Amino acid sequence: MNKVEHIGIAVTDITVAGNIYEKLLNTPVYKTETVKSEGVLTAFLQTGPNKIELLQALNEDSPIAKFIAKKGEGIHHIAFEVDDIVAEMHRLKSEGFVLLNDEPKQGADNKLVCFVHPKSANGMLIELCQAYDYPEKAKRPELTLEDEICLFQFRNKLIIPADLLAYLKLSDEEIDSYNEDMFVFYKFSEFKSVKDEVGNYGGTPDYRQIVNILPEHENCFVFAEYSIHLMVFAIRLYGYDSDKNEVYAICGSSYEIVANSFEEFIARYKDDISNVLI
Repeated sequence: MNKVEHIGIAVTDITVAGNIYEKLLNTPVYKTETVKSEGVLTAFLQTGPNKIELLQALNEDSPIAKFIAKKGEGIHHIAFEVDDIVAEMHRLKSEGFVLLNDEPKQGADNKLVCFVHPKSANGMLIELCQAYDYPEKAKRPELTLEDEICLFQFRNKLIIPADLLAYLKLSDEEIDSYNEDMFVFYKFSEFKSVKDEVGNYGGTPDYRQIVNILPEHENCFVFAEYSIHLMVFAIRLYGYDSDKNEVYAICGSSYEIVANSFEEFIARYKDDISNVLI
């Protein structure tokens, strides 16, 4: 075995835990990933050569859910990096260790993994992990849209409400179907804060003062525009589940709340576009 690759920590709320460890380690979560086969959502942080993996159960049958129910939150496993996971599995078997899987399986963070039963290691679950070997010209798998959305929420410490989340997960063609009469709706890859979208826009209208006027502008994200930035529409996100997520119509340095949720905005927009213009 080589170095300790990471320490896995079981948590009940990965967003809360991610915030704690980002402050503790003074480094951001660099990746989130869903491992459907294990029913777990993971988040990774790294400081120097050391990595932490946070694990949250996605359902009550997940091993993480059972672990927390029995032992509470805390260290779930220690992972060791290996060069040849199959050879290492054979070696451990010959030494009398009990393995939890007979063959390596796909784990998080582009790793092949195998687990050693805690009863073989003084009560500690041990993970072996080996990085995938990719062909020289092959690209590593890109993050899925779901992974990107999870990472967005981690980095911004904000929660995307269910109605907006359902929209952002639509296909490009489905999102384009919302466009009409000079309205353009954005895909998730185009979903930016008010500052990033128009904060430096000095055309007509001039948006450069909006970040000094719109309260908590850093929590407002643009999802649509009208007539090439004549007007943009932004939704306010919160760090908790909120009863409402205000939608603002913004034109230059002026703004107005035109709906209290994304769903309400869409209903008003479809009824009559003038309902959401200022």
